[in-house]
Amino acid sequence: MSSAHHILCIEDEVDIQEIIAYNLKKAGYLVTLASDGVEGLKLAQTQTPDLILLDIMLPNLNGMQVCERLKADAKTQAIPIIMLSARSEEADVIGGLSQGADDYMTKPFSQAELLARIKVALRRRPTTHILTMGSLSLDLDTYNCSLNGQPLKLTTTEFKLLHTLMAQPGRAFSREQLILSALGEESEVVDRNVDVHIRGVRKQLGKAASAIETIRGVGYRCDPNYTETLESELH
Repeated sequence: MSSAHHILCIEDEVDIQEIIAYNLKKAGYLVTLASDGVEGLKLAQTQTPDLILLDIMLPNLNGMQVCERLKADAKTQAIPIIMLSARSEEADVIGGLSQGADDYMTKPFSQAELLARIKVALRRRPTTHILTMGSLSLDLDTYNCSLNGQPLKLTTTEFKLLHTLMAQPGRAFSREQLILSALGEESEVVDRNVDVHIRGVRKQLGKAASAIETIRGVGYRCDPNYTETLESELH
């Protein structure tokens, strides 16, 4: 197993957490642990693991809520989630899967079965993650960006901001929302610095810069007619 696969385990029972971590590491995975829903959600958003093991009964924010938020976020919605729960009733299983979980395991479970389920979930995940907008393309694995086949030189911050806007065309983001969504709470970027980074993105886009609209009194959004905008600007 390649050590490139990173698994986030969100589990508040220390003994279960330790057993899972031991077996995952033994199988060659990189492991990050979280003991409550808020911490787990933050780690998922900032570290973007390859797979998440998610207990349902968590303090602060329960597993259903964490799953719902992860699947609503463009940055984390493709991450496979395996829910772990002591509840085995059909309604609980259906509830977990309806929130977007890829699999559901009832405690107690064997570690061998857990490893097998993880392998299946990882195989289902796309090997590449490319976001396109007309002739503009973002490779989320390599952080490469190209326009009309030509590479653009974006900084990491510019790339993340553009990704956030492209992932939800038509949505207006405030500067604060862009910082939290694209860069995370630990970012040192402040509100007005976002304008500088957006200018950098627009400069790289050239004639296609109008695809990123300024919403006066709010912030920025990606033009919901982005495909038509980009194609017309390029020709």
